[in-house]
Amino acid sequence: MTDSEATMPVVLFDGRCGFCTWSVDFARKYVRARAHFLAYQTVDLDQFPVSREQCETAVQWVDDSGVSSGALAVGRILGVGSGYWPLVGRVVSSPAILPVSERVYRFIARHRGRLWGVAPAISD
Repeated sequence: MTDSEATMPVVLFDGRCGFCTWSVDFARKYVRARAHFLAYQTVDLDQFPVSREQCETAVQWVDDSGVSSGALAVGRILGVGSGYWPLVGRVVSSPAILPVSERVYRFIARHRGRLWGVAPAISD
């Protein structure tokens, strides 16, 4: 692992969720987000400043400056993408839009089991 890879942010997502796995695949392939995506169920969470409960509730972005959750984490993921994605990330995370982004995120999180997706990253 190079130094730049070692300092890349970490995104902890629900690896048992098909929609979450689809979203990570999208972020990798189309956004080309420069982050490590890890299913929270597969890592020792003691190495991160987040709890299992936080990870069960929302996607977590962890970097040197701290932790962002939910819609703010999505904005951070988009912010490290290529092309126009950083602009989209700034809009999603802007103080004027963030309350709406967070409501949309919460709605999706509550209904994620009913949304489209792919085979989850991990299975039981």
